[in-house]
Amino acid sequence: MLDGMWTALAFAVVGAIHLMPVAPVFVPETLSRLYGIAPTDSTMLVLMRHRALLLALVGILCLWASWAPGVRPAALLAAAINVAGFLGFYALYGNPAGALRTIAVADLVALPPLAFAAWMTLARS
Repeated sequence: MLDGMWTALAFAVVGAIHLMPVAPVFVPETLSRLYGIAPTDSTMLVLMRHRALLLALVGILCLWASWAPGVRPAALLAAAINVAGFLGFYALYGNPAGALRTIAVADLVALPPLAFAAWMTLARS
């Protein structure tokens, strides 16, 4: 029982981290505050708002997995691809400073609960 509670909490934390940058979906002007990007270039605006929408999808999936064990493998896959993908690209481009560093730190914070959730879901089932 206690293991299940900690696993649910780990998924909830990962979900919350992925939902934090959802504001640009609804308020494009928040791109400036979150990423230092002025929403004047329509191409960048579309891409960044779409990014926010996809992060929200991962976050919602992880929150759903916090109370629905059957969803956990899909949530793990989505969150792991997102976190590892961003951190990989971030490292590939030399760990740039600024807003991207903040995103990298958030993804690094997500790694321990994500690893715990993976362990509890996959290795212990």
